[in-house]
Amino acid sequence: MARSSLAPHVHFPEVMRRTVLIVTMVALAVMVIGCATAPFDGYKNGPVTLYVGEVRHICAAGALNNRGCTIRYPNGRIEVYCARGDYECIAHELRHVADPGWQHDLDGATVSSR
Repeated sequence: MARSSLAPHVHFPEVMRRTVLIVTMVALAVMVIGCATAPFDGYKNGPVTLYVGEVRHICAAGALNNRGCTIRYPNGRIEVYCARGDYECIAHELRHVADPGWQHDLDGATVSSR
């Protein structure tokens, strides 16, 4: 296949770099849209908002099997995330809200009523 002197010559690494960039941008856009339309409900009372539903993707940064998490913002706002129907998680995360200095039990004991 003959190349004309008028056709631009693009090296393979440059094509791959552009392809990877486009794929990365599309993946980020899908993530942002997915998180913006996450399937959970929010309940607000003062500076605290409780979100229940599918929250694993939000709390994934803390640990592999997080059931919930609490996020505090510098402006005093607090967000609590738990799976729908997981009342033990809600109680646990609200304990973080009520007592910011509270630490998890070091012996792994649970406060479950089960």
